[in-house]
Amino acid sequence: MSEPFYHRAGPAAFEPTRATESPWDQSLQHGGPPSALLLGEIERAVAGHGRITSAQIDFLGAIPRETGQVEVRTLRPGRRVRLDAATLTIRGRVVAEARCWTMATSTGADRRVEHRTSPLPPVPDATPDPPFPGFPRAWHYPDAIEWRFVHGGGGEPGPAAVWTRVRVPVVEGETITPLQRLAVVADSANGISGELPLDRFLYVPTALQLSLHRHPAGEWILLDARTSLSGDGIGATVTGLYDQSGPIGTGTQPLLVAPR
Repeated sequence: MSEPFYHRAGPAAFEPTRATESPWDQSLQHGGPPSALLLGEIERAVAGHGRITSAQIDFLGAIPRETGQVEVRTLRPGRRVRLDAATLTIRGRVVAEARCWTMATSTGADRRVEHRTSPLPPVPDATPDPPFPGFPRAWHYPDAIEWRFVHGGGGEPGPAAVWTRVRVPVVEGETITPLQRLAVVADSANGISGELPLDRFLYVPTALQLSLHRHPAGEWILLDARTSLSGDGIGATVTGLYDQSGPIGTGTQPLLVAPR
């Protein structure tokens, strides 16, 4: 599949392709591509000012698969620390908002420390099976990404770990950034690690929080996801984020869990 997630339809307008499709409704967008779109536009605004270390993406409702407008604004300017926000507006309604903290890097803080208790699993060999059995074969979002499951996933309840590689650009003709690669797939963590059958229960993430001490290097990103349930309709997914050299940060998603 070579279709990007978006075509640029104007200076701040973006037309989603079928690669952005939600698995539940082809007229809506999966949360990953809009997250990557917003973070990419914030990256443009903060270029040269440091590195994005924290991103909070809030989904303010269903996101139609229609052309939207992105607006970026600075909420807290600063030389060493700044906060910027980007909104995606469709049909006159803000459907998603991202807020990112950017911090200045320093050549004096030269010690790298990353904690992991076990070695990283290698990227498994490709398998011909569809990565998400039980979902529509015509669902285009997973075709834009390469999925290599280490364990779990594929409709199997419980924790899961999967190596991912995004195959297409976020915006046609524009190089995908490492942060965008991460955002495209990170919102799938709750879906691969669900503890209840997806054909009987809804898992609705209202937000995606990324806390990063560095951005991924290379094309492969590992999601190591676990979902916890309270027993009264609320859950949370916590995901370890890695590239092939080690940890890069953590992703979290609050969940509304309800019978279909």
